[in-house]
Amino acid sequence: MQRILISLLACGVLGLWANSADLPEKWRSWHYSRPVVNQSSGIDSPVEVQLPWAMFDHCKPGCADLRIVDSLGREVPFEMERYSAEQNVQSQQARIVENSFVTDHYTQIIGDLGEAHAVYDRVKVETDRPNFIVWAEVALSDDARTWRVVEPRAPIARFRSRNVDGTQTIPFQGLSSRYLRIRIADPSGKFPVSGISVLHQEAPEVQLSQVPATVDIDKSADISTSTWRATLHSPNQPVSEIQVTTDSTEFYRAVRLSSSEGGREWSFRGSGVIYRYHQGGKTRELLRIEFPEYGANRFLRLEVFNADDQPLTNVTISLSAVPRNLVFKSTADRQYRLIYGNEKAQRAQYDLAHFLDSGPAKPVYLRLPLGAEEATKNYRDPRPFTERHPQVLWGALAVAILLIGMTAIKTLRGAGTNSAQS
Repeated sequence: MQRILISLLACGVLGLWANSADLPEKWRSWHYSRPVVNQSSGIDSPVEVQLPWAMFDHCKPGCADLRIVDSLGREVPFEMERYSAEQNVQSQQARIVENSFVTDHYTQIIGDLGEAHAVYDRVKVETDRPNFIVWAEVALSDDARTWRVVEPRAPIARFRSRNVDGTQTIPFQGLSSRYLRIRIADPSGKFPVSGISVLHQEAPEVQLSQVPATVDIDKSADISTSTWRATLHSPNQPVSEIQVTTDSTEFYRAVRLSSSEGGREWSFRGSGVIYRYHQGGKTRELLRIEFPEYGANRFLRLEVFNADDQPLTNVTISLSAVPRNLVFKSTADRQYRLIYGNEKAQRAQYDLAHFLDSGPAKPVYLRLPLGAEEATKNYRDPRPFTERHPQVLWGALAVAILLIGMTAIKTLRGAGTNSAQS
C-alpha cells in the first residue's frame, strides 16, 4: 500500500512538472502562461490568437493582467480586439396624420416621414400602456393611397408588472417609403399610441462563442414562472447573450435576466421576449436575449413567465459572449508566450493600436493556436508579506493588545498603591 501511495505521489509531481514552466525573473509574479504555437511561415507579420474562456478562471477581470513575452523575455505589444455586437441605430420620427379606431377590429395610425425620409428597416410604436401583447400589421406607401403590406402580423408587447420591457419594434423586409401605416389588432378598444418612428440598424456580423456554464432548473415560488440558474466557471467570465431551445411549437413568453455574486441577492440585468409561431407556411421565432456585457457575477438567473399557459418543454439554456482576440507583430523564428494571473498587474497600454489595422475591416491575420495552460514553476507571489501571511499580522495585533492590556493593568495597580500610601 505504501509503494502505491509513493507511486501516485511521484506521478502527481511529474504531472505538475509537465504542466509548469519557468519564467524570466521579471515575469515570475505571473502565475500562469500559455505558449503560442508558432505555425507561421518564418516571416515577420502580424498574427492573431483567440483567448480560450478557460483563461478567465485565472486572470483578472477583462484579463487586464495579460502580457505577451518572447523567447528573449522581452515584453511584446499587443492589441486586444473585441468586435462589439452593439448596433448603430439611426431613427426618424414620423408626423402622425391619422390615429383612428375601427370598432371591433383595430387601431390605425398613419405617419408621414416627408419627402427626404431616411432609409429604414423597422418601425417603432410609442405607447404608455404598461402591460400588453398585441399583433400589428405594417404597410408602406409612396402616396398614402396605394399600400403594400410588408409585415402582415408581428407581435409587440410590454410586461412592466414583471419588469420586462418587451419589444415595440417591428422589423420588415422591403423598400422604405414616405408613408407608413400600422394597424394594431386590439378589438377591445383604441390602443393608445403617442408616436411612431422608423429606425435603421447596422451591426457587424459577430460570431459569438459559447461560454462554459452549468445550467440547472431553479425552484420558483411562483408556479406561473419557469426559472433556470446558470453557474459560470469564473466570475470574470463575460456574457452577452442567452439562447433558448425548446420543442414547444407555438408560444410567446416574456423573460427576465438577473445576476448574483453569491446566489442570494439578485440584480436586474435585462429582459425581452422569446417566441415561435407559424405564418404563411413559415416558422417565425426569436429564441435569444441580448443584453449589455458585464462581469463579476458567478450566477445568472433566467425567468420565463408562462402566465396560465403550460411551461415550455425540453428547454435547453446556453450562454454566449463575444470572443477576445489578440493581435501582435510576430518576428520570424521567435517563440511567444501569454502570461497572466497577477492580481497586482495593471492593464498594459501600447502604441500598437494606433498604427495596426484592426476591427471588423482589418486584414485576415494568420491565427495561431495556444498551448495548454502551464503553472509558473518559479512563481513568486507579488503580494506584500502581510497579505501573503495574514496570520503574522493578526498575531502581532494580538501581542500588541496583550501588551497594552498588561501595561494598563500595571498602571492601574500602581495608581491603587499610591492611593493607599497617601
